Formats: sequence, structure tokens, C-alpha cells
Amino acid sequence: MRKIRYHILFLILSILSFGVKAQEDEKNWWIRGYVKDLLSMNIADDSINFDNLIHNRLNFKWFPNDHLNVHFEVRNRIFWGETIKEIPNYGNLIDTNDDYLDLSVMTENKSLLFHSMIDRAFVEWYNQKWEVRFGRQRINWGINLVWNPNDLFNAYSFFDFDYEERPGSDALRIKRYTGVASSLEFAVNAADDFDEMVIAGLWKWNKWSYDVQVLTGKTQEDITFGFGWAGNIKTAGFKGEVTYFIPYTTGSESLLATIMADYSFQNSLYLAGSFLYSSGADVNPGLQQSVNLFSQERLTAKNLSPFRYASFLQVSYSVHPLVIVSASTIYYPNKRDPLFINPGISFSMKPNFDIDLISQLYFDRHLDDYEAQAKLVFLRAKWSF
Repeated sequence: MRKIRYHILFLILSILSFGVKAQEDEKNWWIRGYVKDLLSMNIADDSINFDNLIHNRLNFKWFPNDHLNVHFEVRNRIFWGETIKEIPNYGNLIDTNDDYLDLSVMTENKSLLFHSMIDRAFVEWYNQKWEVRFGRQRINWGINLVWNPNDLFNAYSFFDFDYEERPGSDALRIKRYTGVASSLEFAVNAADDFDEMVIAGLWKWNKWSYDVQVLTGKTQEDITFGFGWAGNIKTAGFKGEVTYFIPYTTGSESLLATIMADYSFQNSLYLAGSFLYSSGADVNPGLQQSVNLFSQERLTAKNLSPFRYASFLQVSYSVHPLVIVSASTIYYPNKRDPLFINPGISFSMKPNFDIDLISQLYFDRHLDDYEAQAKLVFLRAKWSF
């Protein structure tokens, strides 16, 4: 069965790729995408491991009429390098963003891994007041930049910077527009067991120049209540999200709250700060839990960080119309003083070609030594079409 899916998937990819040449002649569909090459270096005390990732994405959209469209998006990746050689069954670690349906294929040997996944495949019907989506889609209820406790269906990791589209869910979503800036929304995902399902509703409106939302429902084995807001204090952005999880079987209640402020200066300098509180997380988790921040395990809205407290600061500045430098830090207040540092520089070589140099450094205390537990450097080139 898996081999059949493999051949069907590549037949679809071939058809879509051929369609790129004809897209200008078609009125009711288009195809877009990109190709990226990501070179990574994992720097240890006595060695440097090199890995490479070629990442291709194809986004197909078809408009059969004025009220219906079809989305189909495929993510193809080829990995090779030292990490695959050293970690047995490495493919199981990266094949994490599938949902209820298994829409991925993978081939792996000792030094090379190919992974392809359909991460968007939905039909959308809409008119002036209603919007209905069915299939694999992103249900984006989050507001903040780093942590999103309101994102019940598609929580994501800030550290996974190479996945801009973020995960999707196999779900049904129904939205009713009740005004210019207000709407009601209901969504449910597919699952084999009721305790694995997310069933929730969201109400959005605008009041006092703030976008406000409240939500409630069932998230896996928890009854969930939450709210969020986005607006401004004078000329600075001000956002927040709060979600409360009450287990209906076993376990303890959990409250996650995050607040964020950002400001853009006229000279292109941008500043952003955020704070996370997660009552269910540890005040002082173990070192291995901390290093697992960089794992590709899929997050949930209830499990956004192993630390109870976290603070975020980001700064970026355009030193040239085509060059942006930036740096982000996340500090986890506890006795070990864990610190994540994420500097980067982006070059826009052409309107559809970019080069990024990015680093991820994680400092923590092991025994009596405070040092970098993870030192990663990435060089990425991206061509969009």
C-alpha cells in the first residue's frame, strides 16, 4: 500500500511541475513554490558535523467557480550528512507533522534520506458570510510571535525556522462572518479516539480598536477556555493569549499565558518582547529536557515549553534595503540560567532569491560549568517561483 502511495504521489508531483510552464495560460488555477538548500553545522567541543537539506515546496490552487477552491501543497526534502549516519532511524524523528492521515513517504539508507509529505490538501467553499474548509489545513488561532496557547490545533516550535508554513490538521472548519471585524468559528479534527480529538469554537470581534477573541472546547483530554487580544498602546503593538486546561480524566489543571509588545521605529529598527507563563511546566527541568527544545517533536498548546517561565527579546534592523540583521534571545529564569541566542543576517539578492546566515546557541549549566550545550550554524539559499 505504501509503495502505491509513493507512485501516486510522484505522479501528482510530475503533473504539477509540468503545469508551472502553463500557469500563465490558465485562468482558474496557479502553482507556486520554492527550492531551498540548507547547510548546517553542529559544532561540538572536538568535532564539527555537517549536514545538508534540499527542500522543495509546491503549492497548487484551483478555482473551479466563484465560491469554491481547492488547495494542494507538497513538501519534499532530501537530507544527507553526518547526523543521518550517526542516528539510527533518523527518519522517524523528522516524520512528525503528519496528522490523522498518513500522507508522507520516505526512503532512507545509511547516509541519505528522502521525505515527502502533503501538508495541505483541502476544499474550501465560501460566500459573503460563510467559509467552510474540509481536509488538511492550518487552523491558525494564535496571535503572538513565539508562543501561542490559543493555537489549539496547530502549535508550532519557534526553533523550527525552516518550516514557515507550519503544521496542518486533518479537520473540518466552519466560519460565519457576523460583521466587518467579527466572526464565529467552529473546528474539529479527525482522530480514532475521542480523547485525541480537538473540538473547539472561537468568537472574534473588535472593541476599542482591539481585536479580541474567546475560545472554548475540548483539547485532547482537557476542557479548554481561552482568550486573546491584539491592539496598540499608542504606537506600540500589544498582544496576549491565555488558555486554561482542565482535565476531565486524570492529570492536573494548567494555565498558559503569554504577553507581547513590539515597536517599529522610522529608521527600520524593530523591537519585540514577550513573556510566557506555563503552570504545568517545571521550574527547573533537567538538562536533557532543556536540550530537547531543538527536537522536531510536534508541540501542543498545553506543552509549549519545558520551563515554567520564559522571556523573549528580538531586535532587527535594515542596514541596507537588501540586508537585514537580527537577533533573538529566550531566557528561562531558574537556577541554571538557560539562555537561547539566535543571531541572523538576511540578504535579498533578487526579488525571488534570498540568502540567510543563522545561528542557534543554547547555554545551560551542567554540573558546575556554564557553557554552550548546542552550537548550530545554518546557511540557507532560497529561490521562489
